[in-house]
Formats: sequence, C-alpha cells, structure tokens
Amino acid sequence: MKKLCDVQNIDFWYNKNTPEERKVLNDISFSIGKNEIVGILGKNGCGKSTLLNIISGFNVPQQGSVFIKEKSIYKDGRQTKNFSIKERAKTISYIQQKTLTIPAYYQVEDFILEGRRPFRRFGLYNEQDYLMLGATMRECNLNHFNNRFVNELSGGEQQRCIFARELMKGADLFLFDEPCSAMDIKYQKDFFTIAKNIKNKNGNSIIITIHDINLAVQNCDRIILLDNGHVLYDGPSKEIPCESLSVAFGVNVSLSNNSESMYLYY
Repeated sequence: MKKLCDVQNIDFWYNKNTPEERKVLNDISFSIGKNEIVGILGKNGCGKSTLLNIISGFNVPQQGSVFIKEKSIYKDGRQTKNFSIKERAKTISYIQQKTLTIPAYYQVEDFILEGRRPFRRFGLYNEQDYLMLGATMRECNLNHFNNRFVNELSGGEQQRCIFARELMKGADLFLFDEPCSAMDIKYQKDFFTIAKNIKNKNGNSIIITIHDINLAVQNCDRIILLDNGHVLYDGPSKEIPCESLSVAFGVNVSLSNNSESMYLYY
C-alpha cells in the first residue's frame, strides 16, 4: 500500500531542557494510506493536537521523521525543504480546534471560494472554480445559504462552511482537530456523512482527533489510541479492546450487549 502519510519515531517535548520540560509524544509511529478515516483517540492532554500540529508542519519534533506522499516534512528531528508552503497548502488541509475568526463581510460562497486561493494568482478565479464551488456547496448541504453572511450562521453551520472551503483545495489529506466538540448530535452526524462521502468519492484520507469513544468507534475506519504520549492501540475501530480504552481514559469501559453498533459506555 502506498503511504499517504508516514510518521516515524516522533518524540516531542514542550520547553525541553528547562525546569518546565514536558514530554508529550514518545516514539510515535504509524502510516496512513488512501481512503481512510483515522481517529486519533484519547483523553484531553494526551498529545492529540500536538501530533496534528507536527503532521501539518506547525510544530517541529525533536526526534523522528514525517513523510507526506513520500516527501519529508521532517527528517531525524529536522525540518526539510522538500515541501514549499504553497505545495503543503495544496496537499494538506488542516482545520484547527480554535474557532476561526471570520470577517463580517464574508458571504458564504465567497468564503468557501477562498479555498482555491493557493491555486490562483491574485484571487482571479475561473469557470472551473465556480463549478467546483457549486458542487461543493451542494455536497455540504450549504447551497441554500447563498447570499448569507457566514457570521450569521450557527456554530455547526460555520463548521460546515470551513469544511467546504478546505474541500475546495482538493487536498489528499484532511486533518481535523476535535471537529465535533462544539456540535450537537445532528451536526456531528452531518459532519461524518460528508467526510465518508468525500473519502469514498475521491479517495482522500482524513485524520480526526477525538475524545468521544462512541463517535470514534461508529464513524472511523481505524483508531489510533494515545495514552500519555504512547500509542496504546492502532487498528480497526470495531476491534479496539475495552481494556485499552479503560487504561487510556482512566475509567471502566464496557460494551453494550444490546447494540450491534458497538456503543460503548463508561
């Protein structure tokens, strides 16, 4: 299987060699192929967001290597120059946990169209861009928001707009940091429906950090479970052991005997 993302032996400290030194990731290794939804699962503070920041190029690990489409972003703990910022923007879409400040003048269609900016000089969009805009808005169920301002929408609707804008890049790899944390049940379901459709249609891969066991098991193809900076489990979501979940979350986790969907309660 050709690797879309390859993470090798990553170590990461905050404030290394100071009294506040804290090691967050310890010898993390995994690879992502095409057409996968991978959940990075674990309790708060286990290193999930830091790991996404490393894959995206925002944080430089002290040790280890990261390859995207066989080109190194980091090698042996050092940043390389194999990926330009523009090329990275076309290959990786990263939607961070922090709320994006959206200027009041942005209408929905203009905001989403901004996703094509890395491909167009001076923001001169062409007919293909506008056709892609229409298709993406329909795919994300946003076409009825034409001429609405983004900051008038609910939090879940704004999240869909952000997702749609990133889809406009046509990236191979999508990184989402806790995308469902501020969503109600309906928008959580909508988000994963769109994510699965995109994966199945285009063969993209999606990495999602998540701390909700039920959401991860029901919607991800694969789960990487983190515990104190280590990989405790990496495999099919439906096969994750309750014992591993109990260790990672520090509570008793068990299967519901009354559901074929493997609902977990804790």
